[in-house]
Amino acid sequence: MKRILSLLIVAVALVIAGCTTRSTVPNKTTAGKSYDMFILASDDLWQGDLRFAVCDALEADAPGLTRPEGYFNIVDWRNPDNATAVDLKYGNILKLAVEPTIVEPIFSVAQNVYARPQTIVTAKAASAEALSSFITDNAATLRQIFEEAERTRSNAYYSGGAAELLMEDFKSHTGYEMLIPSNFYKANTLDKSLLWYIRDYKNKAQYIFAFEYPYTDAEDFTPEWLMRTLDNKLSTISSKGAVGSYMGVNENGPAVVTEQTIAGKRWYELRGWWEVNNDFMGGPFVSYSTLDETTNEITTIMFALYAPEEGQRNPLRELEHLIYTIK
Repeated sequence: MKRILSLLIVAVALVIAGCTTRSTVPNKTTAGKSYDMFILASDDLWQGDLRFAVCDALEADAPGLTRPEGYFNIVDWRNPDNATAVDLKYGNILKLAVEPTIVEPIFSVAQNVYARPQTIVTAKAASAEALSSFITDNAATLRQIFEEAERTRSNAYYSGGAAELLMEDFKSHTGYEMLIPSNFYKANTLDKSLLWYIRDYKNKAQYIFAFEYPYTDAEDFTPEWLMRTLDNKLSTISSKGAVGSYMGVNENGPAVVTEQTIAGKRWYELRGWWEVNNDFMGGPFVSYSTLDETTNEITTIMFALYAPEEGQRNPLRELEHLIYTIK
């Protein structure tokens, strides 16, 4: 797993050829929703096979959700010569270009060119065929660039209205500082070692959980053990009005495991589904677990979503972005 991560980091470094930022930030703010994507490409490029490569890369199903949703939504495309001021205000823009003199295909990244906050990735190659292959081979890198842009925007937005009292509570409980947006409140739990913060909406709810437990041997810090521990902790939570109900990990859901380096520490990222047994509630979750070798404590932070009638990707992503503010 570590070797895969190292290769991905190297791939990102090799494939991104320069990052430029305009010295004067435009006054216009971006249009569209989070994870919307606008494409700039000539008519002949977009009408060919390149379009399928781009759609496959950007609209592939995002992992861990209970209903299919793509990583991004391609809202429209335009020939760069015909792009309107409205087209150029999208926060995420992918520009496709063919330059016969290019030896190796490249990505270049520009920030805040036509609006703010905005990320524009230009993909160039010597031919349409080469560009199509380049997009396909580097789909994960392309998604990562735009994902990091979304993360930066989201955390910057919520940092302007943080729930400071909950953040102090979180730090006193876990030892970590992490951004927690406003309008969350603390819920009572039978297990006092389990933190639970809730933000309620009319048709959905966002949850943040956190807990610690001692590290006794190597088995304690494996994806399988972390998932079982998560299931045991959640089982102390029941649904109001549903006798005999208890929360837990859905065994039929996906178990997507990756390793991340966040704030200089190794974290296991686990994606799956949660459910309330003997009730009808459930949804996707993503958890992050790290080991403090000084204290021999494992800390798990879980973000979960209940959204039976709405899209799941955006509200879950804005939660998981918070882990990157940890320190």
